Amino acid sequence: MSSPAAPRRRVRERTEGWRKGDAVIVDRTTRRPALGNPFDLEWVYSLKLAERGDRPAAHEAAVDLFAKWLAGDRTYLDSNDDDLRRDRVLEHLQHLRGKDLACPCRERLRCHAEVLMQWANADPAETARYVALARHRVDRARARQGLPPVSRLLEAA
Repeated sequence: MSSPAAPRRRVRERTEGWRKGDAVIVDRTTRRPALGNPFDLEWVYSLKLAERGDRPAAHEAAVDLFAKWLAGDRTYLDSNDDDLRRDRVLEHLQHLRGKDLACPCRERLRCHAEVLMQWANADPAETARYVALARHRVDRARARQGLPPVSRLLEAA
């Protein structure tokens, strides 16, 4: 008996006839939870993290920002809504485990879907550790600003 194929990132096509199959779409069109990368290329250019027009470098920077954000960095996205969004993505990781993820990023470019796949497909104990550490970082940063922990926001929602 062969083992199941490892999950992979697929390119989401926006052409007639394209089918996602069993893949989970993780672009900016997804809702509940929003699984797309909140850092677009314009944001990267405005932060001067890449030269305008250097799409590969901007794409790489956007994925790096996403990875840091998912891990609890509040440097660029620090509102209650941003923290709630991150928490919903962290909670949803278990549902992405073992699934192909589809995003419109070209195959030759690194993609935030790869970050999601790395976290979701790690050993379950390791994923739980990643999630707990990210939540701890967010709550610690919120406390320094005199804000309540995200769990209180979730209770109020």
